[in-house]
Amino acid sequence: MYTIMADQLTKEQEQRLRRLFEAYLGGELRAEDRAELAKGLDSPEGEALFKSVMERRVEEEPTPESHRIKTAIDQWLDARVAAPAPVRRIPPMRKFWYGATAAAFIGLAGAFAYLQLTPRKTPDTVAGRYRNDLIPGGDKAVLKLSDGRTVELNGKGSGSIANQDGAAIKEDSGWLSYSASGEPHYNDLYTPVGAQTKLALADGTRVWLDASSSIHYPTAFPSGSREVTVTGQAYFEIAPNAHQAFIVHAKDQTIRVLGTHFNVDAYGAGPTAVKTTLEQGSVLVSSGNSRLKLGPGQQADGTTLRTDVDLDEVLAWKNGEFRFNGASIRVIMDQLARWYGAEIRYKDDIREEFVAKIPRNVPVSKVLKYLESTGQVKFILEGNVITVTK
Repeated sequence: MYTIMADQLTKEQEQRLRRLFEAYLGGELRAEDRAELAKGLDSPEGEALFKSVMERRVEEEPTPESHRIKTAIDQWLDARVAAPAPVRRIPPMRKFWYGATAAAFIGLAGAFAYLQLTPRKTPDTVAGRYRNDLIPGGDKAVLKLSDGRTVELNGKGSGSIANQDGAAIKEDSGWLSYSASGEPHYNDLYTPVGAQTKLALADGTRVWLDASSSIHYPTAFPSGSREVTVTGQAYFEIAPNAHQAFIVHAKDQTIRVLGTHFNVDAYGAGPTAVKTTLEQGSVLVSSGNSRLKLGPGQQADGTTLRTDVDLDEVLAWKNGEFRFNGASIRVIMDQLARWYGAEIRYKDDIREEFVAKIPRNVPVSKVLKYLESTGQVKFILEGNVITVTK
């Protein structure tokens, strides 16, 4: 028997590990080889091999094989990860994540140090609990002009929309854009539940607006500061202008920038009602007497500066994904409610944390099935109501 080292694998050792792993997936792994497989997969090279094999083996839907591996991972976590009740906290390197892309696969760093390689029954059918489906949101919004008129946008229009005292407004390729001169007038852009939109302001600043959000903005920025007000969630790419600061107001938070990229999440309530996360450049965030200067990758969570931010998770909505890195089921369901127009009800208290990467352009049933594949939660879908249960 080959001993698989934890530091680096030779080609021959990698081939040996691959054969052991394939034997495990096929249910043919001998009991005496389990320790060798567990040790090999606990190395960085073994983990990379594990992911590459799973990427090849697991198709768009989770399979009994992938579910069996997930069960083994859960058993390892239960046996090795100690945490105070009632909420189990999983250290970052011990989390699993479940991807739902063109080729989905499960990954876990060091998860095979200890395995109970026991098959599990195929998950029960969900047909009886899924009475219908909800389609994903899309590009649409409502534009309210300064004279009170409203225009419905569907992201597919092309051409001129209106002309307000010199402000030319156009919709093209999903973007609502302004080219203005003269005195500014204020417009409002709203996205309903299950919608998103994109806006190019007169100064060249670009804004992505998430579902159930709004922005109040001028049609031109002739002098002084450039100021807008947002609700919900928006991502900004600020056009640089060293002589004209850009200011975003979100509830009790004010973000001041000259030229940068950042995300504002104002969905919340209470002391952390607004989360401003910086991707590029620098911003100054004010809230009451608090002043926070953010660098790339940092977040103003209310009046708290956070440096442990997962940018991919924060910006996932803009990039057409759901990403969760240790999120509670309520955080996840809040996002699904906004994107699919769903009403969420809770039958049981789910205290697990979830790590996932799922496209936003799929029906809600697919998202729910991927979450159910963790074995920690189930859903009942009737009409537009999603009930969360164990």
